[in-house]
Amino acid sequence: MPSRIYCTLFLTILALRALSSEVVPRISPASGSDAILAVRSDTQAELRLQYRVERDSTPPETVTIGLAKDYHYKNSAVGLWINDYRLRRIFRVQPDSRLINDSLYANAWVRGAELENRAMLEDVLKKAGVDPSKGLAAQNPYWAETELGLITPKFPRPDLHRSESKDRISWSLGKEEVVAVRYRQEPVPDSIRPGLRRWWPSVVSIHPQIVDELAHSGRVPEEMWVKQMVHAGKSFETAHWSLTHVEWIEKAQYPLPSGLAAVPTESRGAFPEIFNTLVAAVADQRRPPPEEVYRTRVESAITHTAGLEAYLWLLEMQLAAGAKPSCAAPSTSDFCALSARAAPLAKTDSRLAIAFAPHAPDAADRPQFDSLPNAYLLRLLWATRPPGKGVKYEDTEHDLLFALKASPIANFCKDTGDFYGGSWRAFAAWQVWDLGRLMAGHHGGDLLDGVDVIEADVVRRTPEFF
Repeated sequence: MPSRIYCTLFLTILALRALSSEVVPRISPASGSDAILAVRSDTQAELRLQYRVERDSTPPETVTIGLAKDYHYKNSAVGLWINDYRLRRIFRVQPDSRLINDSLYANAWVRGAELENRAMLEDVLKKAGVDPSKGLAAQNPYWAETELGLITPKFPRPDLHRSESKDRISWSLGKEEVVAVRYRQEPVPDSIRPGLRRWWPSVVSIHPQIVDELAHSGRVPEEMWVKQMVHAGKSFETAHWSLTHVEWIEKAQYPLPSGLAAVPTESRGAFPEIFNTLVAAVADQRRPPPEEVYRTRVESAITHTAGLEAYLWLLEMQLAAGAKPSCAAPSTSDFCALSARAAPLAKTDSRLAIAFAPHAPDAADRPQFDSLPNAYLLRLLWATRPPGKGVKYEDTEHDLLFALKASPIANFCKDTGDFYGGSWRAFAAWQVWDLGRLMAGHHGGDLLDGVDVIEADVVRRTPEFF
């Protein structure tokens, strides 16, 4: 697993690349299937395929795949998975009928970031004289790119060989066959053909170079054989796919069942409570206190020579407003006047250096801040810094929850999402960011604009997923 430092740096690099993205409907991660179906009330032409999949290690299963102009889905024993390109969402219906409403951007980001991480790890191991793929196929360049559905110039191109015999085309890695296909003769209708390229990564893991040819053919397999990693890349098996039914539906209903409530993308730790806290804040249109309340708090703290407390109230006031005011001359704003009084007073507090050090304080150093009525803001800021000694992950997660409950500030969601992104939990990060961008206090120019930038860059880097 990559370090939080590396992940945070990766997010920062993405955020610096400002790109515009097309405007799409903002769907809440808390939207249930009825709300989604209301947005998706139209019908579309859909190619529906049914395959029998046989593997050595498991009984045969039936997999149904649907391909329409702006969505596709896969329905199997593990549930229903819908990639919606109009709404930029992934809807997952579990076998127990739980609906998870995730961001399409999170899926593409985590794939790209994980591939870059494996390339970095391979370079480190090679320099140490270690064969990175020995005993773990997932680290092998070919299998890493196959699993993640992307290629990177940091890996060498695989030794793939294509051969054709009668109506069967096969690809071999070295001397071993990895994919073979017999195409269905009838081509895919033109209206849905563009979706063939983005369809494959969520259907079965095949190397992108082979996927490019499969998509370019404009056809779907009548039969295919795919060598796959199993047991975390420690062994392999070949899956045999046989087409058993084909149906072209001119006016297909959207494939999501009705009556399903959305649940958090993760059930562990404090995330479900963070999710529900933000959902309630959005539903109730909660807003942070008005500026006059913050001014009163700052004045009171200054009067009591509580400089660090005053400084934190000012910082929260700024985050609640969503934009950092300029205090360059000749500014005469209340914020700047209060800042001029609070900042020198805060510098006299010995805790200031510890509170705003590059690294978050150690667990032993944290109790000294507990007397502050706004210590939750510090703990929110510490969550995205390199962690101090003795600070547990679950403690930081609860600190974030406490901050979100303390005040419904949209900008708090940026740090909270960054914490999950830096912990390699991209789906949780995007659910927090998505809810933050639906909060009443969110507006253009605040920290959450950085997520729009990240999303635009994800599209640029991985267009095959959009």
